[in-house]
Amino acid sequence: MAFLKKSLLLVLFLALVPLSICEEEKREEEDEEKQEDDDQSENKRGLLSGILNSAGGLLGNLIGSLSNGES
Repeated sequence: MAFLKKSLLLVLFLALVPLSICEEEKREEEDEEKQEDDDQSENKRGLLSGILNSAGGLLGNLIGSLSNGES
C-alpha cells in the first residue's frame, strides 16, 4: 500500500512540474504581447500628436498671414 502511495505522489509531482513550466511560459508570452501592444500604442500616439502639432502650426501660420494681409 505504501508503494502505491509513493508511486501516486511521484506521478502527481511529475505532472505538476511541466504544468508549472507551461504556465510560466504562457505568462511570459502574454507579457511580451502586452509590451508589443503598448509600444504600438505609443507609436500611434506619437504619430497623432505630430500630425496635430503640424496642423496647428499650419493653421497658426494661415491665420497669421490672413490677419497680416487685412491690415
